[in-house]
Amino acid sequence: MSREEEVAPASPADSAARLGRTASFRSGSSAIRPTPRTPRRRNALAHVAHGADGIAYFQWRAAKAGAEQWHSAMLPHAGTDSRIWQDVVQLGADLRALAEVHGSTSPARVAIVWEWNARWAMELPCQPSSELRFQDLVRHWYTPLWRAGVAVDFVRPDSPDLDRYQLVLAPSLYLVDDAGAADLAAFVERGGTLAVGFHSGAVDENCHIRLGGYPGAFREILGVHGDELFPLLPGQSVGLTGQVPQDATADLWTERIRLTGAEAVATYADGTLAGVPAITRHTYGGGTAWYLATHPDPTTLAAALKRICLQAGVRPKREVPAGVEVVRRRGADADYLFLIDHAGHGAEIPAEGVELLTGKPVTVPEGGVAVVREPRAELRERVTA
Repeated sequence: MSREEEVAPASPADSAARLGRTASFRSGSSAIRPTPRTPRRRNALAHVAHGADGIAYFQWRAAKAGAEQWHSAMLPHAGTDSRIWQDVVQLGADLRALAEVHGSTSPARVAIVWEWNARWAMELPCQPSSELRFQDLVRHWYTPLWRAGVAVDFVRPDSPDLDRYQLVLAPSLYLVDDAGAADLAAFVERGGTLAVGFHSGAVDENCHIRLGGYPGAFREILGVHGDELFPLLPGQSVGLTGQVPQDATADLWTERIRLTGAEAVATYADGTLAGVPAITRHTYGGGTAWYLATHPDPTTLAAALKRICLQAGVRPKREVPAGVEVVRRRGADADYLFLIDHAGHGAEIPAEGVELLTGKPVTVPEGGVAVVREPRAELRERVTA
């Protein structure tokens, strides 16, 4: 499992946490069945960094017999004289040391739309392509942001909190009701930036196709009109040209759209749709709406998202070595900076404040985690005034 695959499932906890505190349930103290050792302490604290207020393991004691006799447990077959047990005890001490982080929230200014009904509908067998996977598409957009150190929350399309974000991303929103589509449009009209992935807005909440052209519910806000879909076969790709990296390509999906107010950022360089817009940008009200009508290669997608972030005024809050994840939590009296080493190299990170797990200068151990309590600038100014 990749680092972003380990971390991405933790991130929706922040959005759930704003509706009520959450815990990471049914975590495993090790692999369910014997595999190379997993970094359980790091992964558990990554969930805390992303919004969990507790870690609940399944199960307490490893079974001696039965269907799950090889399932992981906090107390393994070896008993207390084991690395697993020692790690669990250490995690308990860590959570005690991080008690003050409880109730803190995310100050992220970027959100990804996650909608369960859209996921289920996207993966129905009636789709034009059998290769579409909601979670894969979301992860493909999340990964370059995670690697760039951009904090991300997950929201519903009809979230009342949209205005707290500068940028909202909808990598895959095949199904959306009228209220959700209207809320996203209003967010852009009020000055926000929205980026929408291909085959979005196609059906309503009853899975009925929105007639009149693609991308359905988002035609007006995106300033494009599509009349035909051209899914690509596995292994098939097309070139892209325009404001994209050299040798840019796309796979999985293409569609024929024409501009009805948007500008083309990239077009197809070859194939049936050569010259047709593939990535577009549209000014709508006080904001901007982007449409990715295809599935760019990872380098091209990362470049597109970087540009979208910069134009929305979103930048990483702190520069850190590659492989070190930075997550900031916001408490009533302080910020909490989680520094998580996924690369296994360790790092010394300049930070002002107290490291809660050790009380020592801020050094991220190899494959480990450091958590720094940082007084916020406005609070420091209030104290010294």
